[in-house]
Amino acid sequence: MIYMIEELDFSNLTHDQVHHIAPKRPLGDFSWDTPPRPLPFSENDLRIFQDTVKGFHQRLTLLRCARSTRHAPTDAQIEAFTRYLVENQRDNPELHFGHGSWAIPEDTAMPGDAAIDFAFAPSYLAIAWLVLVKEQYPQIAKNVKGVDKAIRRGMRFIFIKDLKGSGHDSNRDLLKAVEYLSLGAVFSFIANHKAEHPRLVENVRAVETNILGKLASATGYSTTDTYSRQKALELIRGGDRDDSLVCPPVWHQWQLSQSAWAYNRVLEVAPPIAARAVFPLVKEKTVEVVQQLREAFHEVKPTQAVFGQRRQVTSDPIELALDVSFDSSIESAIGQVGVVPWVDHLSPQGFMRALHQSFMSRVSYEINDQFSSSEEFKGEEFSINVFKIKSHQAGYRIYICAKG
Repeated sequence: MIYMIEELDFSNLTHDQVHHIAPKRPLGDFSWDTPPRPLPFSENDLRIFQDTVKGFHQRLTLLRCARSTRHAPTDAQIEAFTRYLVENQRDNPELHFGHGSWAIPEDTAMPGDAAIDFAFAPSYLAIAWLVLVKEQYPQIAKNVKGVDKAIRRGMRFIFIKDLKGSGHDSNRDLLKAVEYLSLGAVFSFIANHKAEHPRLVENVRAVETNILGKLASATGYSTTDTYSRQKALELIRGGDRDDSLVCPPVWHQWQLSQSAWAYNRVLEVAPPIAARAVFPLVKEKTVEVVQQLREAFHEVKPTQAVFGQRRQVTSDPIELALDVSFDSSIESAIGQVGVVPWVDHLSPQGFMRALHQSFMSRVSYEINDQFSSSEEFKGEEFSINVFKIKSHQAGYRIYICAKG
């Protein structure tokens, strides 16, 4: 299960909303510092199995998808859970299922469907974790004695049946096994070490053949959909290196989150750039309409005082016959922000769709700041301000007013 992600309000972004995976609801009792359950299971308890698989899956998903976020595990937490898995791997060759598995109950006389639930599913997730740690955190893997041995034993175990499930769910179980193993990029690991693991290469080919043959032709209760089979084949053939394919729900929302974070950073950088770029043209046009501003201001200028001070007034707005564009300024700001490489392409159009109102407000503020320091207007009894910036056929039109 991959957790749903909170919806992002692009018009009111905060730092807490972005730049991380944000589960919509808490992870319950999940804690990096608390092992999910003692292993092996002492009895065939479905709830214990579900809690354990859920805990394994939560940790594996965050290890794979939450890197460089506030939800990422620390090195100490990664090492602790790695050690937990290595130390709790079954190491009794007399067991019915052989050594190299996790969470096998003491009573090993189980039917096939129970074997998938209690033996194979936790083992898929455990192997995916160990392979991911070995590949992405090699120093941590070196700190835990027995990781390589645990991977070898575990690989032999999980491919005993070439990932096949049991009963009517056998085909769906196989696709689920591919999904679990892909979180750890296990198939790419096997492909990259084919000389060391020729038997595993044969096992993976057998899985492919099964998907292309038995699963594709299955009917009735054993039917699987075409998309799931095609996705599984893509994962097996190297797609497990692609986060967007391995964790699509998380990835989609994560990209929205990261894009929102990036656009929020652009919102900090772009307005001053835009104001500096357009102000010379705006000032030139404003000089031409200053007399109109004087007249408009004096038409509404009050004679009465309120508490000893003249009431603040604003003249009617005057439209400058000038079309401006902010695209190049936003492009420049995007270049300065330097977002993480896996964020989708950022564009002025996307930025304006997300943060148009906030951007215009800040650009107005920046232009007003330049008006206040401009020598051309210092002798006036009023200040010149941007009243509004409105979209126009050829870009944006700026409306100014006199305030005093």
